[in-house]
Amino acid sequence: MKHYTLVFNTSVGSRRSLRINNPNIDMPLAAIQAATGVMIQNDVFDQERGALESVNRMELTQVTHDVLFSA
Repeated sequence: MKHYTLVFNTSVGSRRSLRINNPNIDMPLAAIQAATGVMIQNDVFDQERGALESVNRMELTQVTHDVLFSA
């Protein structure tokens, strides 16, 4: 299982986060950065909690399971 976590800074000094499950990790970083720019421009979150200003961080989490033995 893989997922991206995107954390944005807001205009009121808080943070908003978004999780993207099963991402295409082969997508170029420049394309991902362009997509986050579109999200900031169009402010996909509720404005009452602060407008999106910038990306704070983006993380890729990868969970693997290895079968050690089986009956």
